[in-house]
Amino acid sequence: MQIELSKNALVIHNIMLQAYLEYEQAGVPSSASKETIDTVQQDLENGATAFIGYDQNGKPVAAVRFQVIENVMHFYRLSVLPECRGKGFAKQLLKALEVYAKQNTVREVRCKVRKNVERNIRLYTNQGYQIFEEETTKLINGDDTIVVSMKKEVNQLIDLLS
Repeated sequence: MQIELSKNALVIHNIMLQAYLEYEQAGVPSSASKETIDTVQQDLENGATAFIGYDQNGKPVAAVRFQVIENVMHFYRLSVLPECRGKGFAKQLLKALEVYAKQNTVREVRCKVRKNVERNIRLYTNQGYQIFEEETTKLINGDDTIVVSMKKEVNQLIDLLS
């Protein structure tokens, strides 16, 4: 997969909506479904950065947004098109985030994930992330859900730059 920094809100939004559709169908909606191309664009204009991953044919198949705040990278909305899952694209996006973190002297990388989405927690745990906090939050339908915060310290990152 080829990965590039991007500010293309249209592509980022399209990938995200397709990736998060499964939550709507499962009855556990995500606030991602409320985002518009304009809100993604505003996020990008207000300090967020994004990576888009392209398959071997040049089709955009994965995306992730992130912000660096006080030397900590917070990534969110990591999205892979449903038909492209299981091919390592999410792992490649995580590696791109980690390389960016090392290049920009970020001390740790963090994310939040729903505790009941075990495959995502497993993905991050397998890549060296650790849960450090739990909180209850409201879904857009008003239901409560538990969200875990996960982190990986930069000194634990594989030295991809050597």
